[in-house]
Amino acid sequence: MTDQTVHAPWGIVSPAFWHTADSAAPATAVPAPAEPGTASSAVGQTEVPPPPAEYRWRIAAVTAACAPPIDPQRLAAANVEAEQIDQEFTATFGAAHSHTINVRELRGWIAHLMGQPAVAARWYLHTTGLQAHVWGTEHEFTRASAGRAVQQWKGVTDPAEQLALGAELLPMLRAVTGESSDATLAVRAVVEPSA
Repeated sequence: MTDQTVHAPWGIVSPAFWHTADSAAPATAVPAPAEPGTASSAVGQTEVPPPPAEYRWRIAAVTAACAPPIDPQRLAAANVEAEQIDQEFTATFGAAHSHTINVRELRGWIAHLMGQPAVAARWYLHTTGLQAHVWGTEHEFTRASAGRAVQQWKGVTDPAEQLALGAELLPMLRAVTGESSDATLAVRAVVEPSA
């Protein structure tokens, strides 16, 4: 593991983040789309609404456990809490909502910190699909999730697992980054070596 931050869900946390009015997201935030696929006008924007006020301290506690130095017990507890928040967000907002997607990205980050690159890659593969459904394949959020999936895939040391996971990643990469992107070519070299 490294001290590098792979992804900080909801961006960089500043004091203003915690003091946002409970009734509204900051004016610069991209509103979560009412229905999947309705966010095409948000392409190119880089901010999403912060998590609901009643969840901010819980999410802050989870992300605090992800800061160095990593305490394995604290990280394991944060993983359980992130799973609970994920279930609550899914029930309240649905899977294709920015809050749910971001907490699932957080779960990928936790898996990375726990030394589980295949689990992390699968979370990022999953969130790439959700991002593509909500924002489209060209959106920076979608492409960033795809990039995180590939980065984690590169950390998988078991050849059979890397091959199986690569086979899952390849169709997504072709759709999101293109057939000739570096990411697609790197995965393709493992999955389809004779191609």
